[in-house]
Amino acid sequence: MRVDIPNLDGNSRIYAVFGDPIHQIQTPSLINPIFAAAELNIYAVPFLISAEHFTAAWDTFSAIPNLCGISTTIPHKVAAAKRCSTLTPTAKAVGAVNCVQRGEDGQMNGALFDGVGFVEGLGQAKSRLRGARALIVGAGGAGRAIAFALAEEGVGKIDLMDLSPESVAFTSDMVNSYRGEECARAADGSAGWDYDIVINASPIGVKGDSIFPMPAAVIRPEMLIADIASLRSETPLLRAAKGAGATVSDGNDMLLAQIRLMAGFAAGLPAGTAL
Repeated sequence: MRVDIPNLDGNSRIYAVFGDPIHQIQTPSLINPIFAAAELNIYAVPFLISAEHFTAAWDTFSAIPNLCGISTTIPHKVAAAKRCSTLTPTAKAVGAVNCVQRGEDGQMNGALFDGVGFVEGLGQAKSRLRGARALIVGAGGAGRAIAFALAEEGVGKIDLMDLSPESVAFTSDMVNSYRGEECARAADGSAGWDYDIVINASPIGVKGDSIFPMPAAVIRPEMLIADIASLRSETPLLRAAKGAGATVSDGNDMLLAQIRLMAGFAAGLPAGTAL
């Protein structure tokens, strides 16, 4: 059976979604209806791009005139920021992007909406942030964005775990510089798991066989557990959190809260303008 895409033609523009893994990505299914409702001839298409092939893919796609932009997810947010021609203030401070706009002049302009997406995606649970003790596992692009947003919201303490000491150091320095005090630091779990908020900002749960470092038995009902890796299916962390009666948030909450900002930027509007 042939299925036609009504407005796919020689004038169509492509919004590429780069990630590895890519099977869990929800961006195309959420953003394409927004483009269609605005009567824009733009299509978001997912591409499985490994870290090894990121540079080659970036150079190829950025040279295509009918590319309107690139959405970057794990593990490309930091690498993409380094290749952008311009960065929004938040993207520059964090050193990561999740949405790239290709200008008519070929410039690749990067923005980062993960932080605002995470905070707004919490809904009523946003009120728990001020003064809270938080653990973030994953200090890559998404983890950095979330750490910066938590610092803006007045979180009291941010502990960081990542396989890369350099990523932890960058993120803690960024947060502490912004706040003018030492509220972020490296952690390894040896001091226990006494947190109000625990966030998985790593691929644990959707890629490989790594196990989330916090034991399920220490999850308490009064905790807020967020797992941005959880998109198409529930991760072990969220299953354990729900079983313990904790408040939970997944990657769809974060994505839904920022998707119209991403659509606007991809369509050529100024960063922060929703479509």
